[in-house]
Amino acid sequence: MVLDTRIGLPDLPVSGPAVFAGDDACLTVGLLVSLGAVREGRPLLVVDGANAFDPFLVADLARRGGLRPRALLDRIRLSRVFTCHQLEALLRGRLLAAASRWEAGAVYVSGPLDPLLDEEVPVGEARRIFRLIPPTVRQLQGAGYRVVIACPPPQAVPGREEFFPALCREAGWVFTVARLPDAGDPGAVRITCTAPRPAAWTWEPRIGLITPRRWW
Repeated sequence: MVLDTRIGLPDLPVSGPAVFAGDDACLTVGLLVSLGAVREGRPLLVVDGANAFDPFLVADLARRGGLRPRALLDRIRLSRVFTCHQLEALLRGRLLAAASRWEAGAVYVSGPLDPLLDEEVPVGEARRIFRLIPPTVRQLQGAGYRVVIACPPPQAVPGREEFFPALCREAGWVFTVARLPDAGDPGAVRITCTAPRPAAWTWEPRIGLITPRRWW
């Protein structure tokens, strides 16, 4: 592992594709779990549909882990997704090809449903593109990549309510993330596992920023 325990990564027993949902802190928890799979020569691929990848957070993590920020940022390959058709292009083979090309240690997808929940996108078009996600997750998992998905709210809009439950069924590991009220600064986070078996953790982060900035 490139990052050591000094940054306080959540110690979660994830052994397959995982979905982190709940409040916006799920984006940070998902990123941290993904970074736990980064090794020398095995970078992290980030697909940023939530527009929430925060290089300043990553730089802070590196410093707290005893690394130069550049050393950690150079181990991340980022693709921002602004439209459902950009997401579709990735799902139609580009993501798997990139994971193979870079010999990724993990693939982290933030907000994969966000482009599909845009009400300007027709429901039929959103459903057609969503159907590409489950086989892509299976292909990435079958090829040996850790797959972590973060779904910040909202996770459903009328006519597309089935997307989030279907994504959770595909992942197998499902966590709900919630910042604890009145826990001080930087606070504490409750992480509840609902599948494959119930469990819960309280995580007291040793990082300065729990909720990432959204870049819009």
